[in-house]
Amino acid sequence: MVLTLERRLKFTRLVAITMGTPLASSVFLSIIIMVLLVGSLINLVLAVLISTVIVVLVSFAYGELVSIYPSAAGNRIFLKKPIGNTLALSLSVMWIIAILGAAGTEAYMAGNVLHYLVGSIPPIFWAILILTLVVFINILGVEISGNFQMIITLFVVISLILVSIYSIFFVKSVQPVAMGQINWFSIFSASAVSVYFFLGFGRVTTLGEEAIDFKKGIPRAMPLGIVLIGVTFILASIAIFERVPLDVLRTTVIPQIVLGKYILAGTQLPILIGIISIVMSFSAFNAGILGTSRLVYALGREGTFPKFLGKIQTRFLTPYVSLLFLYVIVLFITVVVFVTGNYSVIVLVAAAFDSFMYGLVGYAALWHHRKLKREEIPFYVKGAIPFFLIAITVFILFGILLLITSSVYVAIIVILGTVFLTIFYWALYKSGRLGKR
Repeated sequence: MVLTLERRLKFTRLVAITMGTPLASSVFLSIIIMVLLVGSLINLVLAVLISTVIVVLVSFAYGELVSIYPSAAGNRIFLKKPIGNTLALSLSVMWIIAILGAAGTEAYMAGNVLHYLVGSIPPIFWAILILTLVVFINILGVEISGNFQMIITLFVVISLILVSIYSIFFVKSVQPVAMGQINWFSIFSASAVSVYFFLGFGRVTTLGEEAIDFKKGIPRAMPLGIVLIGVTFILASIAIFERVPLDVLRTTVIPQIVLGKYILAGTQLPILIGIISIVMSFSAFNAGILGTSRLVYALGREGTFPKFLGKIQTRFLTPYVSLLFLYVIVLFITVVVFVTGNYSVIVLVAAAFDSFMYGLVGYAALWHHRKLKREEIPFYVKGAIPFFLIAITVFILFGILLLITSSVYVAIIVILGTVFLTIFYWALYKSGRLGKR
């Protein structure tokens, strides 16, 4: 008997998983970068609004693609026909690497927050503990991890919105705040960085084999989740911009805790911000591991990755080997981040590569939209071609902007990593070690 994944995920769980990976406490690190870039409140708000709208457009592209290919392979299958097998594979692997790098940054953030709350225990211990618990929950079954995701996502969104509203409207600013003048270069630079707010939302598409209604459930869950994320982080960004001094932001790796200290001084509530941040880390790890493990499982199943990664646990019907495989890699990345203390390069690499990937997904959707008959696309978006063209153009420009304005290491990692993987897999196909997939 061949074991397969089970269809257990309902619509509400899919919305929660869409939001789960982006609702990471490491997002606050990207807020620091944005605030230092924008110079004014109006630029900050416009930057997040633009990225939210553009990500919604690319979610329509993902929606059409996952309704055609409800596969755990996700981007690997979506890109295969439009750009070719080898490049689709190398980009999918690079996408996994970028996401795992972001997971290491998230562990770094979570460890530092818990160390702040419980100072006697080293931060790296907490990072490892959170990772271990999340992987264990995921091995126990997709329904359990989906329910867990829904609960923690609801808690995080409500808590962040309430704290941000309280900060904006009921706390005196620590510095003069004016809307300022519009600077479009600053806006688009910051908007490119704020792509990190939505990092990995597309991983929900790797659950096409486990969603009860993959034809409509996943496509509708993504834009709803993205809008909720956008609203949440617009408010959080404004709160941090208005209430935390810039010189403090330049020297902290836990701006959400600093925000709590400024707006809730004299009470025990700053600890609440720490609790919210830790739950955000659980949310990001759970949704991220859930989605990425399915892509690794699919690549193992097809023989592109080692076959053992395509195994399924007999009792819980989860890809336990791919989960453990990712666990080891993220642990290694986490240690590297703790040793170096450098998180900005990883954040910018993830944002840049995600921008290019979203642009390519827009192209893949455009290609299928024009090649296939309407009845062959279960989730057909009317008038979608202009949306896809906008998403393609803007995200490619975002990716280029991030490469030319960031540290040279960001460009080296994104470009050389993609080139190396493409040559590597091309050589494997040419030698016959990988058959045509």
